[in-house]
Amino acid sequence: MIDFIRSKRYLLNIILAVIAIGVEYYYTTCETSCSYLRGDIFNIGLQYIGIAFMIAVIVLSITKKDLLILVLLSAGVGIEIYLVAFQIWFNTYCIYCLIFGGVLATQFLINFDRNRWKAALFFMLAALIIFPIMFHGSVTPSYAADEVTPPTFGKGPTQVRLYTDYFCPPCRAMEPKLEPVLLELAKKDLITLAFIDTPFYQYSSMYAKYFLYAMHVKKDIDAALSTRNVLIAAATQNVRDTARLEEALRSKAAAFRVFDTKPILDVYGTLLQSDKIESTPTCVIEKSGKKELYIGATNIVSALEKLRK
Repeated sequence: MIDFIRSKRYLLNIILAVIAIGVEYYYTTCETSCSYLRGDIFNIGLQYIGIAFMIAVIVLSITKKDLLILVLLSAGVGIEIYLVAFQIWFNTYCIYCLIFGGVLATQFLINFDRNRWKAALFFMLAALIIFPIMFHGSVTPSYAADEVTPPTFGKGPTQVRLYTDYFCPPCRAMEPKLEPVLLELAKKDLITLAFIDTPFYQYSSMYAKYFLYAMHVKKDIDAALSTRNVLIAAATQNVRDTARLEEALRSKAAAFRVFDTKPILDVYGTLLQSDKIESTPTCVIEKSGKKELYIGATNIVSALEKLRK
């Protein structure tokens, strides 16, 4: 069996390398712990280095350069040992990174030559020693304690939860009338405002995530309203994919940073149920233990205008 595997090692190297390249691609879409594990060498992201590494494995396998394949994979194993230890140390794991490491280790075992074990060990240890010198890595915790709740604006005694949807025409029509009122109330600390994006349309959840991504970079009422305007414009143009949505945000200088939004979206779901939200736009105003619900643009603007007085 071992002899059969070794006889097919070039083909297996190529197949595994293609799988590893695919894994590195999907790494860039990761929004959980992977998005907090960051590493580079001379400002080149590890995912790109990993792709280049596997392309080299493919080329060497096609040309059947046994010694160079073993040297490259041995160095790769040394690097993976360090990267796995890095994840263990910070207790933050990326499934894509671990799969890539598993693929690389499998390639190493397939190509290992006992007659060249000294060369394999030398390059493995050399990589393990040299790589940390060049490597720059960081781990950002997925949440600080105050980030498990939706972002809020203002520090007033009156709680205001505004339920809207970027694809909801009445919500979009209401925004220009609402902006100056919300700016004044939040900046004067008359209210504590939370924007709760609702999942009533097919792409609403994607837009809700990008609002939170933007607030993860800059959380103030001006940035919030500006970001909402960009998202509303994108929804009006029926933007349905992340690439175009990100382009729209960047074109308006709306910075964002991807992070795990699931805990906050879970809070959104809880609030939608507890406030019994059935349509948008809806506003909940909670003051002195009393909660009132306002539905429709006219009623919402009128209710918030009264809070200015």
